[in-house]
Amino acid sequence: MSENLLLVEKEGPICTISINQPEQRNILNAEILLSLGDSLNTIKEENKTRIVIIRGAGEEAFSAGYDIGRLSTRANERQKIGVDPMEYVMNCITSFPYPVIAMIYGYAIGGGLELAATCDLRLCADNARLGMTPAKLGIVYRARGILTFVNLVGISTTKELFYTGRLITAQRAREKGLVDYIFPPGELAKETYKLAQEIAENAPLSLCGVKTTINKLLKYQQLSPEDVAELQKMQFQATSSEDFKEGQRAFMEKRKPKFIGR
Repeated sequence: MSENLLLVEKEGPICTISINQPEQRNILNAEILLSLGDSLNTIKEENKTRIVIIRGAGEEAFSAGYDIGRLSTRANERQKIGVDPMEYVMNCITSFPYPVIAMIYGYAIGGGLELAATCDLRLCADNARLGMTPAKLGIVYRARGILTFVNLVGISTTKELFYTGRLITAQRAREKGLVDYIFPPGELAKETYKLAQEIAENAPLSLCGVKTTINKLLKYQQLSPEDVAELQKMQFQATSSEDFKEGQRAFMEKRKPKFIGR
């Protein structure tokens, strides 16, 4: 693991993992996601940590999402390394035996918001902005990612988030159940570690049992091979389209895209 991609700090039963790219609003790429998943697996094997906190370095962003410049090459990256980095890290969070908390400062967008949504709990600064913006980039988002939001906030709010691509306030995110608590930025870390310590003091077997039970209850939500193939075809078509190229240009040029539907 490249030392500068993540910061891992352990104190007693609590481990904090920070995405360490603050100058780029903690954007995600394959290396960061694989390193994050590997870190979680290592912590799990050590079996000394009872709760993990994931955050972005600094207070400008939890994560502004997957690196826009590398979105079109994700399929090639997946084929080269033999695993989808997003699926890998989400599986590592879900299968980590104890609670994982997202501590959200600033922006949590796209894949960054999915990363937070996959965590067991989300604590958020009251000036944060959250959103799912694939429709503004011409992307068909992963089915697993959409399902995460359906389970967390319901079908209607998931549609609103993905259809509009709006960035919503922390207050609205709390109303919709997207985050669990909001605090002033100066109090967020203190309150997050206070909650983490409270959870860590509870019975490990109980914590593990509850998380495992919930995960198994959700296992019935499976796609057929035909559904997977159909959705992957749509994702490929979207990232090969003129609209996707226009979405990238518009993002870089800080203007509204002009989509043509092909």
